[in-house]
Amino acid sequence: MKIAILIDELISGGFQKVAIMETKYFRKMGYNATLVVLRRNKKPGYHDLLNENKIRTIYLSDRLPWYYKFNFKFPLFSFFSFFHVFYYFIIYKFIKNQEFDVFITHGTYTAFSSISIWRKKHIPYICFIHDSIIYILNQKYGTKVLGKFLPFLTPIANKLDGEIINNSKTILAFPNMISEMKKNFPRYEKYHPVYNGCEVIDLSQVKYNKENYAIAVTKWDEGKNFQFLIDIWTQLNNKIKIKIIGAFYPVELREEYQTLIFKNRLEKWIELIGPVNEEDLGKYYQNALFLVHPCREAFGMTILEAAASGCPSIFTINSGVADLFPQSIKTKLPQENNINDYMFSINYILNLKTTEYNDLMNVYYNVALQNSWENHCKDIIKLFETI
Repeated sequence: MKIAILIDELISGGFQKVAIMETKYFRKMGYNATLVVLRRNKKPGYHDLLNENKIRTIYLSDRLPWYYKFNFKFPLFSFFSFFHVFYYFIIYKFIKNQEFDVFITHGTYTAFSSISIWRKKHIPYICFIHDSIIYILNQKYGTKVLGKFLPFLTPIANKLDGEIINNSKTILAFPNMISEMKKNFPRYEKYHPVYNGCEVIDLSQVKYNKENYAIAVTKWDEGKNFQFLIDIWTQLNNKIKIKIIGAFYPVELREEYQTLIFKNRLEKWIELIGPVNEEDLGKYYQNALFLVHPCREAFGMTILEAAASGCPSIFTINSGVADLFPQSIKTKLPQENNINDYMFSINYILNLKTTEYNDLMNVYYNVALQNSWENHCKDIIKLFETI
């Protein structure tokens, strides 16, 4: 079976990494899997991960004539761009006959191209909905300028979500996202709950003698709640240095964040690192005392990756990844946007005795052990029989 793992752009982010790891593990399991990217951008992410794992990658935009390569980002949106819409009308022409048997599609906007390929080339797709369009609007833009247009945008978002769901052979999603989608699409029956995976380091590599700093790791955009980190660190009495890791979109956000840090006199405590390669990210996970994630995620793969390196995390109790953790961890997790809860969680870890902290590390590490990429891919393979 020839499997295409489809994403829109190869930038540093959650579902892009999921797609890469699925490609890697499908191939390890004997399937002919290819990472297919709709549009090549100037600074693609994960080069080291692609090269290290010899991931076969096709950029469909390389097949387009120059006059089809025009693109711009829609105003007020972080990622939604012209090509997400335009490719619906033309991209199927650049898929070769019998090139693929099935698409696994990541990224809500990417799905528009999958619908086109299905309708014109009759290649079925399984859509992995990490965030539905209506979820993105409410979660990322509800308090932004776009929030004022929600009464107008909501019915459009619901219509587009319906097109994605109804044309997909199966919908993969985290259980909490499935619950959200069922509110608007209760008659659709082909939802399949799935969790992201992780690559767990050997126990001998886990560092119990940590350095005295925390980390925050994500693709930093307008919806990642950096201001909330500022608010927390402003009020923390027992401060610890936190290093901010990950790419900034748009890049101007880095300067904006740095201004906030200086304005609040936190330059001794908050350091902007920016994007790092996979090897260095692994070292941060291994050495950091804990990770703080300031916003709710439909899943939260960063939390699982940190756990796979023995790094505990503080994240919202309503993030999907919380389902994987025992009650002993859940009772210490904060409610979304609750500063007091976050400060409690931070102080709880900082006040642990050495043996207690090591026990906490082991709980996180064991959760990661139970959630491998291989098991994730085996779960998806079972669905191929339904296509």
